[in-house]
Amino acid sequence: MKLSIIIVSWNVLGELTKCLRSIEEYQPSYRYETIVVDNASTDGTVVAIKKEFPQVVVVANNENLGFAAANNTAIERSKGEYILFLNPDTILHSNSLEILVRFMDNNKDVGACGPKLLNDDGTTQRSVRRFPDFCSALHRNTIFRTLRLFRKQYHRYRMLDFSYDRQIDVDILMGAALMTRRYIIDEIGAMDESFFMYYEEADLCYRIKQAGWHITFIPTAVVTHLGGQSSGQIPVRTRIRMLKSLLIFFRKHRGKFSTGIFNCVFKPAVILRDICNIATGSIVYILATVVLNKRQRQKSAAKIKNSAILLSKYSWQVLFRI
Repeated sequence: MKLSIIIVSWNVLGELTKCLRSIEEYQPSYRYETIVVDNASTDGTVVAIKKEFPQVVVVANNENLGFAAANNTAIERSKGEYILFLNPDTILHSNSLEILVRFMDNNKDVGACGPKLLNDDGTTQRSVRRFPDFCSALHRNTIFRTLRLFRKQYHRYRMLDFSYDRQIDVDILMGAALMTRRYIIDEIGAMDESFFMYYEEADLCYRIKQAGWHITFIPTAVVTHLGGQSSGQIPVRTRIRMLKSLLIFFRKHRGKFSTGIFNCVFKPAVILRDICNIATGSIVYILATVVLNKRQRQKSAAKIKNSAILLSKYSWQVLFRI
C-alpha cells in the first residue's frame, strides 16, 4: 500500500465529514487507506463516520488520549509506505495527494514534506516555522510582547518574510498536513506522547532533521485548513497545553538546565502578561461601551475573561507545574 492517511478527531463531526468527502473526491490513483482515530467525541462522530464512510477505518478511544498518542495508535494499524498526518478541519484540493507522493518518490533524501495551506477565504496560511528559541517564545507568550521586545527573533521564528510560492527546505511544517516515510518513523520513533497537544510536529520535524533528512515545503500541492476547530472550544486550557508543550520541547532539545534558567523569566512574564491584559482590556471595554462599539466590547470582555480564568485557576500550574 502506498499511502496511509491518518486523521485524529475530537468533536468536529461537520469538519471531519467535509475532509473525508474531499479525500473521496480527489482520491489518488494508487492504493491508500484512511484511518480516523476519535478521541472520545460526544457529537456522534464514530457512528456517523462508520455509516457514511464504511471504507474508513475508525478507531474509537474511550478517553481523549491527546493528539500524539492518537496518531501513534493509527501508525501501529497503518500499512502505507507513506504516512500523511491530516487534520480533520482540512479540505484537499485536486491532485494534492498525487503531488506529495510523487515528490517523495522522486526525492529519496526528503524525510517529510507538506503542502501550501489556505485559509477558508483562499488566502495563504502561514504554515512553516523555524525551530522555537527562547527569545521568540518570550515575545509570543509573555509581557515582552506588550513591551515589543524580541520582535525580530519572533518574526524570524514565524518566517514572516517567507515566500509561499517557492519550493524550499524548512525546519517545521504545520502538522495539519504533514507527510513522512514509514521507515523514518521506524528509525526515529513515532510521535512523542509527552506532547498531549501542540509542538508534537515540531518535535517530529526536529528529529527528522537531526537524522539527516530534508523537510520540504511543496507549494504546488494545496490544502485548505480551517484551523482551531477543536482547540478553539477550550481557549484557556488550550493555552496552558500549548505552554506546557513548548516547555517540553525546550527541555528535550535545549536542555533541562537552560530551560530551567529560561523559566525563571518566562513563567512570571506569562502571569504579568495576563495582569496587563486585564488592565488594558478593562480600559478598552469602557471606551468601547462609551462609543457603542459592540464588537470591540465583546472582544475585550473575552480577553479579560480568559486572562482572569488563567490567573484564578491556572497561575499556580503555570508557575510550578508545567
